[in-house]
Amino acid sequence: KELSERIYAAAEKQGFITKKTTPQLYCEHCKMFLPDRFVKGTCPKCGAAGQYGDSCDHCGATYGAEELGSPVCTTCGGTPVVKDSEHLYFGLEPQHDYLEKWIPGHTTSDVSNKLLEWFKEPLRGWCISRDAPYFGFEIPGYKDKYFYVWVDAPIGYIASLKNWCAKNGKGDLWNDEGVELYHFIGKDIIRFHCLFWPGMLHAAGFKGPNKVFVHGFLTVNGEKMSKSKGTFVNARTYLDNLPPEALRYYYAAKL
Repeated sequence: KELSERIYAAAEKQGFITKKTTPQLYCEHCKMFLPDRFVKGTCPKCGAAGQYGDSCDHCGATYGAEELGSPVCTTCGGTPVVKDSEHLYFGLEPQHDYLEKWIPGHTTSDVSNKLLEWFKEPLRGWCISRDAPYFGFEIPGYKDKYFYVWVDAPIGYIASLKNWCAKNGKGDLWNDEGVELYHFIGKDIIRFHCLFWPGMLHAAGFKGPNKVFVHGFLTVNGEKMSKSKGTFVNARTYLDNLPPEALRYYYAAKL
């Protein structure tokens, strides 16, 4: 919470935070705006059914929940309507040149080539707020507005290291130039770790990762494993039936 508010305040001080009224899905039965995971519908890119309101597990596309086809509220099963709500945006265009140079030096060529396709035009702002009810931290100065999970989730990396340092009598290792930082991520969260995350860190005066390594993900019946969809295989289940060495070798070969 402390770090999330600190990084947000630094971005706000530099003028990177703006407000904009945007269309959002609203459930009149539940009387609430629907967070990404509270709505399912048809992917606007590939047409896959049963996809959540922020990204498609089938084709990997990202979108706004209001773009879903045939949206359904996962709480009551009703059809949501579109209503306007004011939200906060983190401006990426002020860091256009910085990010355009940063990406090729910190990712592999296939990842950077994909990301740099967006740099042919001005970068769109990133919506960093969600309406209540939502989990996480309320945005300072705003009632019932919460940081989008992808704002504070990677900040947890810094918080975890800070916690370890405090317990082991170490200083600020994250910003220590003698310390190297590496991220290993799935390919579905590239934009969060290679665009938004370095932008946030740079705005707040934090060091970014030395390198971000991107890999694919395990699939079941051609779709990404999902706990919420019931297609997740626990490690315990695997170990009860198959030898661990095979899986260890597979991970080591792929990562």
